[in-house]
Amino acid sequence: ITNVSHDIRTPLTSIIGYLGLIEDKHYQSQEDVERYIHIAYTKALQMKVLVDDLFEYTKVRQTSTPLTLQTLNLGKFLEQIAAEFELESDRKQMDIQVLMETDPLHIEVDVDKIARVFNNLISNALKYGRGGTWVRIHAAKIGSEAVISVMNNGEKIPKKALDELFNRFYRVESSRSQQTGGTGLGLAIAQSIITLHGGYIYAESNNQLTKFVMHLPLKQTIEDSQELE
Repeated sequence: ITNVSHDIRTPLTSIIGYLGLIEDKHYQSQEDVERYIHIAYTKALQMKVLVDDLFEYTKVRQTSTPLTLQTLNLGKFLEQIAAEFELESDRKQMDIQVLMETDPLHIEVDVDKIARVFNNLISNALKYGRGGTWVRIHAAKIGSEAVISVMNNGEKIPKKALDELFNRFYRVESSRSQQTGGTGLGLAIAQSIITLHGGYIYAESNNQLTKFVMHLPLKQTIEDSQELE
């Protein structure tokens, strides 16, 4: 509650402050008004991201949350996800590549929830992989599991931070939330989604690369999941 209160209060204070300047007519020009409105709008969007993430985190933490399952071709799915980051990766001058050791590889998942996991991991690699030149998504079938790694060759994550990464509201650097708009909930949500699928996720980092590794069962046995026809 303390963390949430702080993260909501900070943008809310700015919103009230800038709208107060407009309400009290403390501005010199129409340009000032437009600038104040833009800042208030931006801060409101930050609050919406936090509230949305809080809602999602609360939802996926419930073990009774149903999964809407669908069997998909993992290689094609990952290529589609990677393509959505093409503009951002070009801007960051980081190449994204999908490497399928097993192809085709079919897996039964809740597509929307798993897409959120990969969106979070790839987004983090692009945001925080400072000094890196590539992001690789590697997948292989090992026994009855799909083992998928999202890797980058950017700056190493400190050992102490590795142990805390999946804790809710944790950020490697406190300044990052203001720079990137992060809530500190993304990895906690990702971990909960993987757990709902009967899998697990962990992170490793050294001077050569940082990788997030997921183990997911190829088939789900959750009775109350809703199958897509």
